[in-house]
Parts: sequence; structure tokens; C-alpha cells
Amino acid sequence: MTASERPARQGLRASVALIGGIGLSLAPLFAPLPWALAGPWLAQPLYALGTAWWLGSRPVGEEPGRWLPDAIALAVLWGAAGVLAYLAMAWPLPMLLSNGSLGAALGASAATGFGLIVLWRYWPVFARAERVGGGLADLYETASDDIEVGTGAGLGIALAIGAILAMTLCAGWDGLAPPLARVVLFAAQALLAPLLHGAIHALGAQPPRSRFEYVEPEHASEDGQWPGSAPAPIPFEELGDPNLRVYAAARAGRADEAIAALRRGADPHRLPDPDDRDQRSLPVLAAVMPDVALLRELIARGIDINHEHAGLTPLLAATRDSWHGRIETVTTLLANGADPRHADREGNTPLHHAARSSDVDVTARLLDAQALIDALNGDGFSPLGVACEAGNWRLARFLLERAARPEPDRGQPAILAAAGGDDDAAGVQLLLKHHAQVDARGDHQTTALMLASTCANAEIVAALLAAGAEIDARDSEGQTALMHAARAGSDAVVEMLAKANPDPGLVDLQGRNALAHACASQASEPSLIRALVGMGVDAHRQSNDGRRAIDHALAAGRWRLVVELDPNYPLPDSVAEDLAAGPVERSPAQLLREALVVRRFEAAQAALALGDAHELASAQLRDFVLEADLDVFDWLLAHGADPEAREPGQDSLLFAVLDRGGGGTVTAWRLLDRAVSPAGAGGLARYLHACMLSEASARSREQLALALLERGADPFVASAGTPPLHFTIRLGWLRLAERLLMLGIAPDARDTRGITALQLACTLGRETAVRLLVGAGASPDARTPTGETALGIALAAERSDLVAWLDWRGWRLPLRPLHPTDLPAAAAVGDAGAVRRLLDLGMPIDTVDAQGCTALLRAAGGGQLVVVGMLLQRGADAAIVSAAGATPLTAAISMRHPQIVEMLLAHGVDIEHALPGGVSPLLLAAALGLPDMVARLLNKGADLARRDDRGLGALHCACGYAFQAHDRQRALALLDDLLLAGAEIDAITGKGETPLLLLTGAGAEAGAAGDEEVLLAALESLLGAGAAVEAREARGYTALHFAAMHGLGRVVQRLLAAGGDGGARDILGRTPYDMALQHGYADVAAEIEPLRASGPPIARRARKE
Repeated sequence: MTASERPARQGLRASVALIGGIGLSLAPLFAPLPWALAGPWLAQPLYALGTAWWLGSRPVGEEPGRWLPDAIALAVLWGAAGVLAYLAMAWPLPMLLSNGSLGAALGASAATGFGLIVLWRYWPVFARAERVGGGLADLYETASDDIEVGTGAGLGIALAIGAILAMTLCAGWDGLAPPLARVVLFAAQALLAPLLHGAIHALGAQPPRSRFEYVEPEHASEDGQWPGSAPAPIPFEELGDPNLRVYAAARAGRADEAIAALRRGADPHRLPDPDDRDQRSLPVLAAVMPDVALLRELIARGIDINHEHAGLTPLLAATRDSWHGRIETVTTLLANGADPRHADREGNTPLHHAARSSDVDVTARLLDAQALIDALNGDGFSPLGVACEAGNWRLARFLLERAARPEPDRGQPAILAAAGGDDDAAGVQLLLKHHAQVDARGDHQTTALMLASTCANAEIVAALLAAGAEIDARDSEGQTALMHAARAGSDAVVEMLAKANPDPGLVDLQGRNALAHACASQASEPSLIRALVGMGVDAHRQSNDGRRAIDHALAAGRWRLVVELDPNYPLPDSVAEDLAAGPVERSPAQLLREALVVRRFEAAQAALALGDAHELASAQLRDFVLEADLDVFDWLLAHGADPEAREPGQDSLLFAVLDRGGGGTVTAWRLLDRAVSPAGAGGLARYLHACMLSEASARSREQLALALLERGADPFVASAGTPPLHFTIRLGWLRLAERLLMLGIAPDARDTRGITALQLACTLGRETAVRLLVGAGASPDARTPTGETALGIALAAERSDLVAWLDWRGWRLPLRPLHPTDLPAAAAVGDAGAVRRLLDLGMPIDTVDAQGCTALLRAAGGGQLVVVGMLLQRGADAAIVSAAGATPLTAAISMRHPQIVEMLLAHGVDIEHALPGGVSPLLLAAALGLPDMVARLLNKGADLARRDDRGLGALHCACGYAFQAHDRQRALALLDDLLLAGAEIDAITGKGETPLLLLTGAGAEAGAAGDEEVLLAALESLLGAGAAVEAREARGYTALHFAAMHGLGRVVQRLLAAGGDGGARDILGRTPYDMALQHGYADVAAEIEPLRASGPPIARRARKE
């Protein structure tokens, strides 16, 4: 097809599709509903294809085998949207039409809003189907991708789709619109639908972006566009070859269009054209994309994932080209067989590249895939060495923890890479902590001390010397660290080396000493020459070529060095004039410092005599605070230095020492011993911060921190936004953390990242710290800025030991420091876990609350069997009585918990311990009508003859219960247990009451109701045991008197039948008959009338008198 024929054919095909869509949209006007609605449904795929052909996003000459599956997918997609829209409106719309209710209106509104939200969520599916097509599987993959969908373009697409569905539903819904309006709606849908599809096509031109995509500056394309931004559309109509299309799309970062090109016949195995400037293969291009969709498509098509082209494999590219790491891409490649040991042309494996990345997860994935942790690149460095060279200490620590060797076989020691970078001693200290050899040799027999001296890294030099580095070690050329430092012109390093007492007489293989190297260097200053001379380096030493140090300086034109070496050397006039502008002599302070550096204390004494000794000595103190300089520090203090002296705006000397962390510990103790005050804002936090940075977590450092706190150091002010409590958790100094919490430090204070100390302790896995913080009132429910709680962090780390201290479900933490009285409260609700944790925190097990109740008593009364068992096992005292006189046993009996009673009895509690009033547990159980507990107590040896202060025994209590009971079986079981155990049937109380009298209501108010069924059964039991019917109490009342008083007719009959005296009189002369009439029980009186004794009733006698 020629270029001139392409637009014509394009317009023809698009026109046919659009006209067909319009015809189908108008079909409902000429066919009956609802079947005619199939027309608007089938019109949508035609509109979509016609729009795509018209706008050129689909190839003009594609065969039906290409576009027909896309049309079917579009029909299914639009059909599903239409059906869901119909179902959503199936209830609210008919109800709204029938009665116009508010509920129906709200339901229709809610369905419309929810439908719009769903369309907004899945707009990428419609956009892909409309623009480039794809089968149902492709559309499903697009729907499941984790992408950012909440965009303005997505909302526009959702509104366009919703408008098409709304017009179709409104026109086709029976009864919603009159005939004329229905015609207008179908016509509007037919005319507006192509325009709305065009809007969907246009708004969908920019593909949705992954939520987690990060655009890296180093990956900006040459034309200035970013990979995450929308590249310019690729003119596919001008790229007829699918192979050209797929490379153009991949290089532009358009994964969707590259996938479409593959599905249209592009060869996934084809290599780039040899003339192309970009020689990256298709898998390599896919590996550096933020989206892994193209990579997955290529893997599915069977590409060789380990094929190398232009020195790169996909895995090498994925690990090399991102500082932040491409964890998803790396994981995909490894899961599909990528070789993690394949090296590039420089010998770097993927693990070497990942060592420069900030993402430890990438390195972890590679190691899990059996990458060689000690593989060497072309320079002889392992991944650990590369990480140290890049200053990536986080990843270096990770590799060391995975057993990476600091000195790999036939490789360069990692400590050399750490020593040759920036002057940061953290890397060297990290390696030394993991047993790296401080004097390990690299190429040319170089040591880390020599390399650090060459690079003028004074802090690293100090760390290496402190670790015992050999000061006079020589490289292959016979040079020492002092010679390297002299050649580098570093005064600071030479000063550090001087403290280690190097041999000043050593020379290299050419016979040159350190002074000769310094004079030959362009970086040296006169101060360095003075320092070397002061150390004893021979200025007159001749090298193998017969030249002295001054000869090297003359050869290099270093006239100031010449003057320093020989002030009387004849100089050219021009040079002498230039040098005359600046004085050559040194100040007393300079002389003092130079003398102290080389430990020439006699010269230092002489320098002090040249000025104010007190001021001179005080000014030098700050330069000699390290442990290696303690001799100088003590000498200065002994010669008048004031440790409290400071310049305006300057920190105190003690604070300056504290800022050195562990390196200044001994000096800090010297100052504290001299009564130097640590007061001042943030002093403690600064010391803790410095200790954390230098990894000085030894207990001796914690002891110093405690001493600072005791002597007035500020515990509240943070350092760099981090509270002191956080530092103590990181350092593991829990004694200090406990002391801070006792002083009132807020346990839920946050650092600059919004993290609390408890969340930090969970992140670090410090169980003891978690326990301490929870006991101090830290909240496990506090959230980080990302929404995580301490419990969530512990669960994610699968630390069940931490979860046990954070999951307080039954008894909730009070969000204050825990008190011993919290133990009874937790026991009362039955939270065994909370009780166990409180006991583990040291809460006294027998602590009492405000009511005098122990945890055991609360648990026993609350029926908490598990808690009771645990407390007894841990030694809780079951004999402690509450303020009301209750014991755990009586509480369990009162609250009817037989299992707890059994447990307490088995534990050997005092079975006779009485409540106030002399009520024993047996009496209490009988009074409450608990036959099972009475039986348990009797079986354990409870005293059946025991009486309370009123003379009541167990049988009295049981009869008193039976009078008001309604459970016949329970009452009989209670009486039977006591009678069978030998209870005295006619025992009397202090008021003369027998069990029978109490059974008939002696202990109740007159007229009290009793269940006669229960009473008759109990009465039979007592009568059968020989109870005396004629027994009287102190007022002369018999059982008949009480039965008549309470209106118990059937009981009266049984008592009379048992020989009760109906004519018996009390001390006032009243008979049971009189009692019944007096309380209004005429029917009961009638039962007694025929049998009562001779003589008139009391009322008649009273009238006669």
C-alpha cells in the first residue's frame, strides 16, 4: 500500500465501522424491547474500532484475525458493564417510578455514585481495549495491575462510559421515558457515542503509572523526557515492521505498545540492528523499565533470560542501572532462571552492582539465588569491597552478617576500599568489628593505614591506629604510612601518626625518608616540615641518588620549605622579597602544640613560660581529649589548664568530649572527677547520639551515662530530633532507659521519623526493652506515620515473644505506668495473659486493691479458673482476707464456682476460716443452698458442729434456705447431705431456734411466702430424722405458730398429723389459731380450730376481762 492509499483505506474502514455502530444504536426504534437493546450493545465495539482506525492508533491493514478478537473482548466488556448497571438499578429505579419514595431516590443515587467509582477504578481496561485492543486475558491482567488509577483522565473516561450506559438504560427502561423522549434519547446516543469514544481514546493515550514507580535522574532519556512521564506517541503507521515497532516502543518506555507489537508478530529473539547506537537487547530494555509487564511477556514467549549482548544480560542491567534497586524486576528474572553469577566485561556480577544500591532486598534475593558472595571483579574486589568503596555501610553490614569475607581469597581486602574513600571511619570500624585484619595487604603490599594516609583521611587513620595497625609497615617500595602522609601533605595525618611513635629513621628502597617525600610534594606546607623535624626525621639524610630533603625542595621550587629547612640558605632576590612579606617565627601557642604533639614536655614547659600559662594550657585542652592523648591532657591539667574555660558561643569542654562518644569516655570520667558539671541542654542526648554513631555500646559507656544523669545532665532535650530514650533502646542500655522513665520521660515520645521508643524496640527485636516500655505506660496502639503499630511490627517480624507483651485484649493497658493494683483488676476480668505479664514485670502477687482484695480473691469471685490456677501455682496466699472479711474460698462459694472451690480445697486452703460473724465456708454454702459445695466441704473435713456467733449451725442455715427455696431437689439434697453427715437434728441457736423452727419460717417476717411443696418435702426429711415437733424458741413459738403466721396450711396439717399441739400457747398466751387469725389466714385457722385446746381464744378472753 502506498502512502497516498493509506489515508483513504483508513477513512473507509473507520467510516464503515462508525456507520454500522450508528445503525445498531437506532435499532430499538424499529424493533420491540428489550431484545432491541442488543443493538446499542453491539454498536459499542464498532464505535471503538472505528475511532481507533480513524485516529490511527490501530494499524490500517490489519486482518480480521487481528481485530476480530479485540471486537469480541470489547463486546464482552461493554456487555458486562451494561448488565452490572442494570442490576444496580433493578430495585431503586422501579421503586422510584412507582412511589417516588426517599429511600428509592437515595438508593438510585448511591447506585449511580458507586457505579461511577467502579468505572473510575477500571478505566485502564476500557482505555486499553479502545486503543490497542487485547484479548480477555490481557484485559484481566490490566485490571489486576497495581497501578495509580485516581487521575483526572481516568475520571473523564469513567464519565464518558457512564454517559453511554445512562442514555441506553434511560431509553430502554420500560415506563421511564415517554415514546417521543425515547426516540430523542436513542438518537442522541447514536450521535454522541462516537464523540464519547473519541474522548475515551484521547484520555487513554497516557498509560496509568505504577503506584510504586520511582523516576531516577540517571535514567533520563537523551531528549530530556523521564521514563515515568508520557513519551510522545509512536507513529506506528510509519513503522510497518513489527520488529521496529517493538524496539521503538521499548526504548520509549511504552510497555503496552511493545506488548501489542509482539502480539502482532514482532520477533522477541531479534537483536538490535548493528548500526543502532542503542545496542541494548529487548530483554535488557524490558529489565530497566519500571513496569515488568513487557519482561513477563518476553519470558512467556521463551526468550533466553541469560543471553548476553553488548556485554549485558537482563539481570546485570536491572542491578546496574538503578541506585534504588529494581526488586520486582530482579525477583522476576531470578524466578525464571536468571544466572546471578554471570559477570560483565569488567568482571562485575549482579551482586557487585547491587552492592552500590540502597535496596538491601535486591542483594538478599541474589544471595538466596546462590550468588557468590565473595566473587571477585576485574579489580579484585568482592561485593563487600564495592559496597565499602561506595560508602554503602548499610549494605556492607548486611553482607558481613551474611558471612562475606573481609579478605577474600586472591582478592583485595575490603578494608582498603573503606580506607580509600571519604574520611568516614564508620566503614573501617564496621569491618574491624567483624574481625577484618587491620594490616591486611593489597596490591603492592599496601595496607589500609598507608592508603588512608595517602588520601589524608585523618579519622580513618585514627581508627586504624586505635585498632593496632602497624605504624612502620612497608609496602613493595619500602614506604611507610608516614612517608605516604608526608607525600600527601596532610598535617592532620602526620600528627596522628606522630602519636604512635613511628621510627623517624626509616627510608624506602630509594633511600628517601619522610622528609624527602614531603619536600618533593607540591602539597606540603612548612608546618608539615616542622612537624617531621620535630619528630626526629633527619633533614640531612641523603637518598641513594645523593640528594637531601632540601635538594628535593630546591628541585621542586618549594622555597618556603627551603627556608624552613635552612634559614641561612642564600635565596634569589625575588624569592627573598616574596618571603619577607610573611613572618617565619611561630607563636607560643604553636610552639606549645608542636611540643605536645611529639611529647617534648620540657619544650612545652618552656613554651608556657613565653605567655599566659593558664590561658595557653586551657586553649590546648580540646585538642588532646582522646584516650591516646591522656598523658598530654593530664599534663595540661596539672599545669593550670581550666576545664571550664570556653570561648563565647562555644560548648563546654565536657560537651566537646561527650560529642566524641566512646572515644572520650576516659576523659569524661577525668572531668567528672574534677567536679565539672554536665548541666546544659541536651548533654545526655548528645553523648548517646555520639555513642550510637560510633557503635560504642559497651556497658562502661552506659555507666558514664548514668553518672552524667546523676550529676545533673539534661535527660529531656533531644539530639538531632531523637529523644534520649530512643538512643538507649538502640544501644541496649536498659538500666539507663529505666532510670529515664523513672524521671518522667514520656514513653510515647517520637523521633523525627514519628517513631516511638516502643515501635523502635519492636523493630530491633528487643524483648526486654519492650517489657520495660510497656510497664512504663507506652502505648502498643500508637501508629507510625505509615499507619503501623508496635503490635503490627512484631507480627510482621513473626516475633511471638514481642507479641505476647503487646497484645492486651482482655484487660486493656491503662496507658500510664503500671501499678501493683493493676494485678487484681486484670485477674477480675480473667485475662490470664495480662496477669502473667504483670507478674513477670515484678508486681507483688498478693497486692490488694482499694477494697483489700487480692488478685486471687478477685479471680476466685469472678470464676476465672485459669487465673486462679496460675496464681496458686505462683504462690499466691489464699488466706489473705479482704476489707469485708472475704477469702478466696468464701468468694468462690458465694459466687457459685464449684471448680474453683475444688481447686482451692485441693491446694489446702483453711477450710474453717470464717467470715465476720463467725460464718464458716460450710455455713455459707448451706445458707446459699449449695449441696454440691457442702458435699465437697464435708468430704474435705469441714466441722459440721461449727456454729456462728448467733449459734447457727449448718443444718440451721440449710433449713433457713429451704424456707425460701423453690427448688425441691436442691433443698432435699442439701438436707440429706447434712443429716447423713450427722448434723444434730434438734440443735438450738442462741434464740432457742431448732432447724425445724427455721424450716417453718422462724427466721422470716410474718406473712413471708414459702413454697409448700419444697417445705413439705423438707419437713418429711426432718421428721424422718426425728425432729421434735413440740420444740419452742425463746418467745414460746412452736413450729405450728410459725406455719400459721406465714399462712402455710398444708404445713400446718402435716405438723398436726405429726403430733403438733394446736393449743400450744406462747409467752403471751397466743395459740397457732390466734396467730393465723391475727395475720389474716382464716382458712389456716379453720384447719386448727377442731383440734385446738379447750379455752377461749385470746381475743374472747380479753373481752371478758
